Amino acid sequence: MKKCKLIQFRKDCIGCHACVLIAPQNWQMNNEEGKSDLIGGVTKGDTVVTDLLEIDYYDNLKAAEACPMNIIKVVCSD
Repeated sequence: MKKCKLIQFRKDCIGCHACVLIAPQNWQMNNEEGKSDLIGGVTKGDTVVTDLLEIDYYDNLKAAEACPMNIIKVVCSD
C-alpha cells in the first residue's frame, strides 16, 4: 500500500458534519468553533495533516467527495 496523508484546509470548513458521519474514526466536531477537527492532525500553516491508515483510506475518500467545500484531500505517494 502506498503511504497516504489526510489533509484538511480547515479555515474553509463550514461545519456540515459530512466527514464526521462518514469517517468518525478520523473526524470530530469542534463544538466551540463549529468546524471539524482532524483527529491526530498536525497544523502546518493553513492545513492540518496526518498519516492515513490503509483501513481508513476508502472512508476518507468518501468524506472528501462529500465535503461541500472540497477542503479534504487524500494524497498518496509510492
